[in-house]
Amino acid sequence: MTNFKYIKRLSLSIFSAVVIFIGCQAAVEDLTGPSALGNILGIQGLFGGAGLKNNGASQATIRVEVFTTQNIPTEGATVTLTTTLGTLGATSLTTDVSGTATTTLTSGTVTGIAFVTATVDNVSANTSVPIIKF
Repeated sequence: MTNFKYIKRLSLSIFSAVVIFIGCQAAVEDLTGPSALGNILGIQGLFGGAGLKNNGASQATIRVEVFTTQNIPTEGATVTLTTTLGTLGATSLTTDVSGTATTTLTSGTVTGIAFVTATVDNVSANTSVPIIKF
């Protein structure tokens, strides 16, 4: 019976740690495609904690991936980005040999959810980054 309680407590601890880790890091929230040219697009917002502080200086990394339906990275794809809050470091990105490209999202002074949209060919993918009170 003691072993069962230990295993149960250990399992619960591991489960809690995984939930906390996942909650602190955005996942690829939207994967769309294939586009007219056969590309699949994914976007991810990477930020620590609960979100960006609304101090006009906090930053998140915005990472996009473009690959074919055969999971081959698409080099040289042009991805257009827009946001509803904050400022993007670049609004047009070109993917590298691994099919990825990154830029930054800098918070403004307005709190809320920054919805960042990436578009390649004729498909779009979205991610969200919370901007919280400083």
